[in-house]
Parts: sequence; C-alpha cells; structure tokens
Amino acid sequence: MMAFQTTEFLMSNELADRVAFPLLTEREMTELEQIGSAREFADGESLFESGQKDYSFFAILSGDVVILDKSGGQARELLTHKANAFTGDEAMLTGRPANVAAVARGDCRTIEITACRIRKMLGEIPTLSDKLLTAFQARRQMLEDSGFLGIRLIGSSGSKETMRLREFFYKNKVVHTLFEAESDEGKQLLSEFDATDSDTPILACGENVVRKPSLAKVAECLGISRKIPDEVYDVIIVGAGPSGLAAAVYGASEGLRTLVVDRVGPGGQAGQSSRIENYMGFPSGISGTDLANQGYLQALKFGAEFTAPVSVLSMSRDESGNHVLKFCTGQSVRTKSVLIATGASYRRLPLPECEQYEGIGIYYSATSVEARVCQDSTAIVVGGGNSAGQAAMFLSQHSKQVRVLLRGSDLRKSMSSYLATRIENTSNIEVVHHVEISGLSGDASLETVEIRNNQTNQQERVECGAAFIFVGAKPHTEWLPDSVALDDRGFVLTGPTIRDHEKWPSTTPPCELETSTPGVFASGDVRSGTTKRCAFAVGDGALAITCVHQFLSREAELAEV
Repeated sequence: MMAFQTTEFLMSNELADRVAFPLLTEREMTELEQIGSAREFADGESLFESGQKDYSFFAILSGDVVILDKSGGQARELLTHKANAFTGDEAMLTGRPANVAAVARGDCRTIEITACRIRKMLGEIPTLSDKLLTAFQARRQMLEDSGFLGIRLIGSSGSKETMRLREFFYKNKVVHTLFEAESDEGKQLLSEFDATDSDTPILACGENVVRKPSLAKVAECLGISRKIPDEVYDVIIVGAGPSGLAAAVYGASEGLRTLVVDRVGPGGQAGQSSRIENYMGFPSGISGTDLANQGYLQALKFGAEFTAPVSVLSMSRDESGNHVLKFCTGQSVRTKSVLIATGASYRRLPLPECEQYEGIGIYYSATSVEARVCQDSTAIVVGGGNSAGQAAMFLSQHSKQVRVLLRGSDLRKSMSSYLATRIENTSNIEVVHHVEISGLSGDASLETVEIRNNQTNQQERVECGAAFIFVGAKPHTEWLPDSVALDDRGFVLTGPTIRDHEKWPSTTPPCELETSTPGVFASGDVRSGTTKRCAFAVGDGALAITCVHQFLSREAELAEV
C-alpha cells in the first residue's frame, strides 16, 4: 500500500486515493516489461530529481520508492510507492522538469520506460493509458493542495511585471507561490538571494534564481519552450484556445504532424474564464484553464507538439509551395498547411489613462490571480456578454460588491438567460444600465473610477481597485499577409465568403474554413461571422482538420498529375 507521510497531504476519501494511486495489474506489468527495461536501485539511490528534464517512468516490481517535495528548500516526504505502483505525473507528458524527487528505500526493482518512449507506451497500451492519465491529473491536484510551493515568485501583487508572470503561470498550469516583497518571508528570501526590491520580480526555479525574467526566460527555465526541429509539418496551428486545441487533438490523432504555438499558453479567451457552465458534458461547470488543460494533455497524448510563448511575425511561401512561418524567436518553420486560431481579445477602453493601469487595476480576465486585488472591496465589470457574466459571478465570491456596467438596458441581449438570472439573484451584484467609464485615477495603481450615465450625463465617482473589461473583441490578425482577406472589422473571411473574392486564386471552390490563401484556414473567434461560444470554437477546430485533409489530398493528387 502507498501511505501519505504528511497530515496536510492525507486524503480521507479512499476512492480519490485509488484514482490517484491505482496499482498495476499483472497483465499491465507484463505489457510494460515488453516495451521497457529492468532497472535496480540500491537503498538511497535516486530514481530522478526535482527539476530534472526528460525523466523516466518507473513501475515498481519490488521495494519502496519515496516521493520527496524539495520546493521549500528542505526535503519533505509526500508518499511511499510499493510493488505494482508507478511514478509520474502530468510533467511526463508536457516535457517539463519533475516537480518532485524519487529515491529508493531499500533495494528496489523496477521497469523503466524512458522519456522518449512514454507516448509510445500510452499509444500501445490504451487501457493503461486511461489509468495513467487519470492518475497523473489527480496527483497534480493533490500536490497543489498539499502545501507544495512550486516556483517561488518574489514581487508585489500590485506590480505589472509580477501580474504578467502570474498570468503566464496560471495559463500554463505552473504551480507557484507568490511571496510579497514587503512581507517578512519576502524580505527573508530577498536577503537569501542578495537582492533588493528593485530586483523584483525574482523567480526561484529549483536552484536557478532569475531577476526580472522575460517570459521567454521563464518558459526556458520551466521547460515549456523548446527548439522546433527543421522539418515540414502537415499543419501548424497558431493559437491554443479551444478551437486550436480541438484541432490539435483531431489533427494529431488522425496522423498529421501537428505543431501548436501560442503567445502565452493553452486556453485562449476561454482560459480567462473562472467557470464555464454551458459547455456540454460538464453540468456543474468547468474552469477555462481546466478545460484547456484537458485538451492540451489529450493532444499531447496523440503526439501533437506545443511551444510557448511564441508569436508569429510573418507568413510566406517557399519555392516548394510550403508555408513558412517566422517566429519571434528568430526561427522559421515550414508547413504544408496553417490554421489561424488566434482568437480575439477585449479592446481597451477609449481613455488615454487605460494603458497606464493595465495589470495594476485594469484587467481583461477574472481568475484567482486577479481576484486577490479586489478582496473586500468593490469590483467593476464592464460588458454584457457571457464572459462578463461569468466574471461577475466569480468576483462576487471575493469582493464586497460587484457592479456590472452596461451601455444599454438589456442584460439578456448578449448573455445567456441562466447567467443573467443568476446575476440578478446575487445580493452583492448590482447591474447598472446606460453607463460607461469616463475616467480612471490612482497613484501606484487604480484607486477610483468615474462612471457617466450616457442618457443624463450624470457622473459618479467610485472607489475601486479593479475594473474588468469584457467589451469589443479585437481579432489577432496583425501578423497575416495581405493575401489573407479580412472583413471590415479585421476578422478572417473564409469559405463561401471568399469564393468570388478577388484574392481567391483558384477555380476550385474553397473548403468551408479555407481563407483566400489556399492551404491556410481559420477557425474560432478569429473567423468572420462566428458565434462567440466555446463549444462553437471547438467544433470549428474539428472541422478545420477535415478541411486540412481535403487540401492535402488535393495537393497530393495534383502532384501525381
């Protein structure tokens, strides 16, 4: 039996125990022996260390393996694996460094599956694959609930740079702990790192301590970014929101060489939502990050490749007809087809001071990261769509009061009825009609908001530490060449809308999601005329892969002529 060694990690629910730490059957052990190799460890010998990349999976034949948490500086025993148990968590699939360490207690015999063969193991033993994936996700959640510090971040929650790092961690499911630089613990860490407030934010990633890190440096430290091989992909998906992730799952599972790149990490606009309740299959709702993480792991299981943070600077064609995408990293990658799934983001308020307070009072998402800012105070939500409604409901659990500002008079015009009803029945949410923000002020961060009634011009001054903006979607299409036709709002035209367009170069009708450039497709919120709903984006991503297959088949037939 496996036994937790710390009271804070102890689970009373035996069912949850069996999900996170199931034992392998004799048949499964035999199947592992056929694709792995036997390896023995002496008492005290390390199987893998925290921070180690490309570490192996171990199934235990005999002996004990102790799992250690070293994130707090001192080794802390979390649990002990015994015969027929196995090591590992999500990091094995994502290619990130190990969160914990493993050491043999007594002589230990194992079956080792090296990192390069883990996906092969999941593909060849489907029943074991389900068991491992379920266990890996449950273990990660238990680890987060155990007091695991993960990455130590020293900075101020009121700092733009610190908030930017926390958003990156949140989107990429990186366990971290923020130590306020002004707190006693923060000052102690600054002293330990021989640093001052001016050096923050500081990232302690294992033994690496980085001052004022860029997102690229953070991604490198965490093993999120990686060098892309100089090969021709079947499809490169630009954007890892619901549409891009769905396309990655279908593309990779159907044998396409698939690469996904994103400017931040999995999730897109849906990843900024604290709870999605109208997505089929999740009656109690699911957070945007959890939904994105499920899709991310599913795509990895089938062999899709991911890298972030990477933005595309340009797209062109080479002499062979392949599309060439130039990344911000300086690398150029070739592909037979491209899927534009970059989505859209909310626009800034038309106020000169708006940019000044972004990240220190003005936010475009409402997650646990931003919610800390408005605890026990008033939070303002601007917008009347589902994202605004979900944000208001989430913030009502953390703020003293939430005020939802609408330019019009109908909350149900763009919001689902169930969500509007819930908002109207929540005592600390006030919906204010016919208003807009006319001014922002504050010293180091946002402190007050001016609200103007657009019918009477009456002004109201509200003390507010955080305003959440969910209005005016702006598509991310600035990197596209002129050959990709856009509508008058900058969204990508596809299918029937470009069949007779002057930029469509072929007599062959385009696929439904094909753009004016053959072999380049668009799906999700970035596509002109779409329904801005998560489920629609997922369906769009699946359809995009059907279009990719049609294009590749058409190109193959032309090559044979």
